[in-house]
Amino acid sequence: MKRIEIAVTTILEGTIIDFETTHWDAKKGELITAGFLSKEGIVILQRLELTENEFKKSVIEEIQTKRRPWYAFNKEFEEKFLQISIDNELQQKERESAFGALLEEGLLDYYNLLCDPLFNEEIPRFWDAWNSTNDKVLVSKIVRHNYCCLTKEYYLKRKRIDLLHVNEIKRFPSSAQVEKRYIRSQLDFL
Repeated sequence: MKRIEIAVTTILEGTIIDFETTHWDAKKGELITAGFLSKEGIVILQRLELTENEFKKSVIEEIQTKRRPWYAFNKEFEEKFLQISIDNELQQKERESAFGALLEEGLLDYYNLLCDPLFNEEIPRFWDAWNSTNDKVLVSKIVRHNYCCLTKEYYLKRKRIDLLHVNEIKRFPSSAQVEKRYIRSQLDFL
């Protein structure tokens, strides 16, 4: 397992939580990435050599150190993979897509500037490719995607819960910059 720390400054009470998995159904998929965004910065745990159960144990240990309240978009997803209870839902309507939420809130341009390298449905293919090749660039894209997910949820939290105007919400650096500056070095490759 690798622990990736990304230095960002936020005004955030609590913690935003986001997972990457190999399937949307917890009975069929495996937890492979767990990200946390708080005022202390971003921490992303990336499974590499651990079994899923070993990784889940590490994620539970990490999450217990995180400030409450906890937030997630479609929190039921995270809750099913780790049997935890997340305090606040960022999704306003059942089956609301993140894209739809960002569009509705006027935040789509903020998200587009992040340059997310993957769609959710591509995560399993990148994970399978990592497992067969051990090419860390594949894992770096999964971590980079998780950074983008945490950031879009931060934007939604600031708009929907903190009721800030879009122009008052701090923009985060592009995920390409973050991958080069933080992710690759902490995954031990350049």
